[in-house]
Amino acid sequence: MDRFRQDFRNRPLTDKTDWVHRLCAEEIVDRRALVMRDFPRALLAGRLSPAVAATLRTLAPEVEEEPHGPAFNLAVALPDLTFENDPVAALSALRATLLPDGLLLAAVFCDGTLQELRDTLMEVESDLSGGAALRVAPFASTRVWGDALAKAGFALPVADAMRLTVRYASMDALIKEARALYGRGLLLGTRPAPRRLFERAAGVYAARHGDRDGRVRATLSLAFLSGWAPDPSQQKPAKRGSGTVSLADALAPGAAPQSRPKGPPR
Repeated sequence: MDRFRQDFRNRPLTDKTDWVHRLCAEEIVDRRALVMRDFPRALLAGRLSPAVAATLRTLAPEVEEEPHGPAFNLAVALPDLTFENDPVAALSALRATLLPDGLLLAAVFCDGTLQELRDTLMEVESDLSGGAALRVAPFASTRVWGDALAKAGFALPVADAMRLTVRYASMDALIKEARALYGRGLLLGTRPAPRRLFERAAGVYAARHGDRDGRVRATLSLAFLSGWAPDPSQQKPAKRGSGTVSLADALAPGAAPQSRPKGPPR
């Protein structure tokens, strides 16, 4: 575990500071409800406030927070997963906790998160000193997270994004919350900031991303991930060349719709 992950993992979540995790937990509960399956035993990975733990404990009759396995039918991971040094290795470790045909549901930050803050700080710092350090962590795209699921050995991997606009009293309030939740996981400090960087950046940020009431906007992009531990009963993609209808025929005017085989609901 490196010092950045140690930094934010040592920051406990409370019911007042975990609103992002609560949102993710509620979305994951909704997505689990679409799967017509029973999950007797679930693993909850990552930091949990009491409110988030209570929400996620509705997912299964038996819930644990210590990973071991393969022992679980369902594994849930919240945005702390974003900051793992090796996402594929982290996802592989979660897959190893699942029984065959077990399901992973996870939420991570993806590209677009805090883009306004990143761009503003880089522009202002470049003007002040002729160069700019990376002060907001970069985030992988939804596609990269989907590829990571496949590389980690999950079957039927899916990754889709949700973009949120959040409002704060000021840029300083945004930075304060980001530091409280994720510390150096989100906000990097590779070198000392130039004098007046944050003071000047706050004015630029308010001018570009402020509302009439004086509050400012920030973007959060979340990727929701799902994948199954491999099992012989799962649907398999058709082999190349096995189709019986050509694409040209299927798209021809007046072509009859083709039926598709239906698999068991997952």
